[in-house]
Amino acid sequence: MAYESVEELIGNTPLVKIDQDIHGLENIELYAKLEYYNPFGSLKDRVAYNMVKPELEEIKKEDKTVLEASSGNTAKAMSTISSMHGLEFKTITNRIKYPAVRKILKTLGTDIEELPGLSDCPDPNDPDNFHSQAQDIAEKNPEEYFHPDQYFND
Repeated sequence: MAYESVEELIGNTPLVKIDQDIHGLENIELYAKLEYYNPFGSLKDRVAYNMVKPELEEIKKEDKTVLEASSGNTAKAMSTISSMHGLEFKTITNRIKYPAVRKILKTLGTDIEELPGLSDCPDPNDPDNFHSQAQDIAEKNPEEYFHPDQYFND
């Protein structure tokens, strides 16, 4: 099957039935969702796309940069989606665990602001909290940034 755009591959990930001999649960049909079939290999592809998609035209019209606090899968997906639509993308992170992720983000043109914090979880009491920094930048510069905010976006 041929697709016209990477965006067509996001979501609708296949399911595979797990044989009862493997899971051992009686009267239960168990399925596993194969999220790695998403174009960027993660369920965060769907999350990123659905946070940005409804606002794409407005973001383009206002020439905003997409800004997200992320160190991995969400950043990769948002960066790709942004670049496909001619948008700039900036991520604020406290660490990128895998050098390959940094290379992918740089290749996609991502502006990476890496803070010295060590926690993977947002901590409002940490002055180097990547999530608070992203929120602060977006709030101080609403004409410049669109901040989808994966942590608090419904």
